[in-house]
Amino acid sequence: MKVTLITPHVGRKSRTEYVRTWQMEPLTIATLAGLTPADVELAYFDERMETIDFDQPTDLVAVTIETYTAKRAYEICAEYRKRGVKTILGGYHVMLLPDEAQRYADSILIGYAEVLWEKVIRDAEHGVLKRRYVQNKTEPYQYVMPRRDIFGTRQYLPMSNVETGRGCPFSCGFCSIAAATSSHYHPRPIDSVVADVASIRHKTAFFVEDNFVGNPKHAKQLCREIAPLKVKWMGQGSLTMAKDDELLEAMALSGCLGVLVGFESLRADTLKLMNKEFNTKLGNYKELIKKMHSYGIAIYGTFIFGYDSESVADIQTTVEAALDFGIFIGAFNPLIPFPGTPLYQQFQNEGRLTDEPWWLSPSFRFGDVPFTPRNMTATELHDGCITARKKFYSYPGILKRAGNIVGNCSTVSKAGGYFWLNYLLRKEISQKDRLPLGDKPERPSAICVPEEGIHQSQIVSVVPKESVLA
Repeated sequence: MKVTLITPHVGRKSRTEYVRTWQMEPLTIATLAGLTPADVELAYFDERMETIDFDQPTDLVAVTIETYTAKRAYEICAEYRKRGVKTILGGYHVMLLPDEAQRYADSILIGYAEVLWEKVIRDAEHGVLKRRYVQNKTEPYQYVMPRRDIFGTRQYLPMSNVETGRGCPFSCGFCSIAAATSSHYHPRPIDSVVADVASIRHKTAFFVEDNFVGNPKHAKQLCREIAPLKVKWMGQGSLTMAKDDELLEAMALSGCLGVLVGFESLRADTLKLMNKEFNTKLGNYKELIKKMHSYGIAIYGTFIFGYDSESVADIQTTVEAALDFGIFIGAFNPLIPFPGTPLYQQFQNEGRLTDEPWWLSPSFRFGDVPFTPRNMTATELHDGCITARKKFYSYPGILKRAGNIVGNCSTVSKAGGYFWLNYLLRKEISQKDRLPLGDKPERPSAICVPEEGIHQSQIVSVVPKESVLA
């Protein structure tokens, strides 16, 4: 029995170059490899870095997808199915749009793979692959040690992805992770995380879950346990961490270099529309950021624009504030209605979606705005975000933020990382903007022929971070 695992790319402008910051080790693939029985032969293609050999013999192809890679994943399945090879899809996009995904593959896996993957393989081996495998959410599962040897010699970014938990306790209206996990955070057992961190090749780890501090008690204990390993790490977490000095100290002592924090907006009315009012109750952003910086923790701040409370002027105000905050790096993105979220349902009910479903549309490009904003045009929103990124990553902007020595450049190595990453993100502004989704944007029919009797009009529009075939 031979199984081929695939990571699809989002899309390409050039056959010779891909967005470097999107080339992180795919933890999903290493986890699936760790779940695969020893008697099964594995092959792996990472389309972000290599070409898929569709003619290489295999018995089953597994593709894990998020919303931005769904179109390309469906194209990949079509190529294998033409060759008579069975395919299975999984990922958060599949969890939220199972009926859509079902149309493009022989099988889908809905949920996490730990309790299902071996059954999938054995069913495929005996020619009885089911159309759907659905995780029983009441059944406990154990995290497996990822098999990172599946990556071979591929030149990913020099850090290893590690899970310390799954999900997030908050219910932000735009967030597909909240929708897929019903706003629950499930911490991974401490000893399992410690063993995983101790095994990584790179001595820098990225904790991939959306909210590392979703359970503060768990986060503090984990920090104490990994401190002796002398690794450096980065993660993602809510701004609530800035109110907990004990947590910040534990993070700093355990090797935390920095965290991604979703500020999203400077406006209280916008945060209310997002269902993210807890940010407004924490205090002044600048003071909270200053406190985190005092512990040597750098900040990757993210901001979203396009809510009904905002105008184009808010974009400019926000980027000026981000420069003043002295954050390490920042993201200034248009609001995107991901399927399965309350935001998507709202816009659908109001008739404001303009390219539905946008993730399969032949005209949609990365960075496009697939809805009608209230107080600006879609073009103004797109262009305003591009202008914000260019200002933030301008050479004067980079130098101004470098003046925050404590937060960004406290050591030679951190300063080197600061300038390298800012230069990389400056370069990628044009590289990402207007990137076509999929491999054949000019040929929408190339996605694949739907199952007989099912029509495009029947797709239920109901994403996306990496998970285990979630």
